Amino acid sequence: MVLLLLSGYVLLNGQTQNDSLLRICLQSTGPTAKYLKDFRIQLGQTTVTDALRYKTNMSLWKNTRYRFTMCTDENSMGKLILNIWDNANNVVLSSFDKKTGNIFNYVDLICNKSGIYQIYFDFTEGQAGSGVSIVSMIQ
Repeated sequence: MVLLLLSGYVLLNGQTQNDSLLRICLQSTGPTAKYLKDFRIQLGQTTVTDALRYKTNMSLWKNTRYRFTMCTDENSMGKLILNIWDNANNVVLSSFDKKTGNIFNYVDLICNKSGIYQIYFDFTEGQAGSGVSIVSMIQ
């Protein structure tokens, strides 16, 4: 019984932290952003750092400007990063600039072709972390 209550507390506490991070992240999307979807990412540490670990697909429409906002929980070891790939396996957008090492809190994409895109998330250097990404349409 105690174990059941403890596991319930952990689940609710984790959900509360994610919801508060989601609220904070929503505030940073900008005044012209229309919320479309959010992704809640929680990953443990890995030794494999050459591939992003969280993958999902999303339909994007031609001539639409999308904003991808990434927010990392303050207790995370790494910072949340994003890559978007098209159906030809080309990276069309990344929140991490490998040349400079800069990590952007949001990136905008003006979609050139309607289709299904692969959205990848991870934390820098395969570190453990928790975060939220919000996809918005910019009007």
